[in-house]
Amino acid sequence: MKYILEIEVAGGEATFVEKFLKNISFVKKVKAVASNEITNPAILQSIEAYENGSVKPTPLNLAELKSMINA
Repeated sequence: MKYILEIEVAGGEATFVEKFLKNISFVKKVKAVASNEITNPAILQSIEAYENGSVKPTPLNLAELKSMINA
């Protein structure tokens, strides 16, 4: 079973928290995530598919985009 835990830590305490979590036997990986980093696997997979060329973007004009936003 896998859990993702979100903890907000002040800047000076970040190293202490990382060391503390790494010392817990059942914690496998500790990683700090930037506020603008994409972590959703579905979005990451979509981006990778686009970059590999396996998915082609759908053409969309500005009027259609505005209608979708204002729907």
